[in-house]
Amino acid sequence: MAERKQLMKQSPQKVVKDAKPTEVEPKVLSDEQYRCTCCGHKYKKQETYFNRSKSPIYKGNNGFMSICQNCIAELYEQYIKFYNGDEDAAAERICQITDTYFSPEVWAVSRKISNSRNGKSRNRFSTYISKLNLNNQGTGTTYSDTLVRRWEADVSNAETTKEVEDNDDIETPVDVVRRFGTGFSAGDYDSLQYEYQNWVDRYGDPIDKRQEELYVSICYMKLNLQKLLQKGESSIGAASNSYKSQIEAATTEIEDRKKKAEAEKQLSPLGEMIRDIEEYCPAEYYKDKKLYVDFDHLREYIERFMTRPLRNLLTGSKELDKEFSLSDMEE
Repeated sequence: MAERKQLMKQSPQKVVKDAKPTEVEPKVLSDEQYRCTCCGHKYKKQETYFNRSKSPIYKGNNGFMSICQNCIAELYEQYIKFYNGDEDAAAERICQITDTYFSPEVWAVSRKISNSRNGKSRNRFSTYISKLNLNNQGTGTTYSDTLVRRWEADVSNAETTKEVEDNDDIETPVDVVRRFGTGFSAGDYDSLQYEYQNWVDRYGDPIDKRQEELYVSICYMKLNLQKLLQKGESSIGAASNSYKSQIEAATTEIEDRKKKAEAEKQLSPLGEMIRDIEEYCPAEYYKDKKLYVDFDHLREYIERFMTRPLRNLLTGSKELDKEFSLSDMEE
């Protein structure tokens, strides 16, 4: 009892009841190891040895890829050899494997970085991932977004000319799409525009909507004929005859319209001719100002057959017309 009383005696030291010592927390929060699914090596940290990813397939892996950076670098080098030295194809293949968005623009910047500040070789794909995460504003996150971007870059998939105009990846000019309509491939548009320009070079720019539609319809028929020929279709004979008839009718109509326009131009009043000259080829633009001073010889006519006879009549001079006046040598 004496001993118990001694233990229970009042202590002068103040204590905090809720702050009594508990379990000591270990310095290592977790002894979990992260295994690379490619080489099998175990790492204690994901941040240092694995690239981050925005793909949903890595959500359960804390947002990190399951292949370590060393293996990705090695795979990249192997695929360069596989693609016969094509680094772009090798990088895209790694993006396919890791479900990463492939941006040609970001990759082009990453390719320029080959060495670090200390002269050691840098992991280009890890550099690409870092830059992609920094610059990824409104672009894709997974390789599926790469496929979507390529699908949208195919002009044949555009439903409106507005989509063509707004998509910088589409190389076909929007004016060509407006002229021939949507739904054609890039190669088809090239063929159509080449044929259209050929007609313009031969017969001039369309003077009205009818002639423009005539050019366009011939381009359609030429493209259709080429495709039937490539496929070996039996209907190529009928299509060829239709194309030939359309060509003959078109050339005849264009020639007739040109002749009619030229005839109307020849019958136009003098004032209209002068207006056209001043509108399309003003005389003041010429270095020799006298070249078009009396282009219709009206001033010369007045001088020879009106002013000169009147001057002879009033003054008694005997000035002869220069065309019919002979000099002493000619006499």
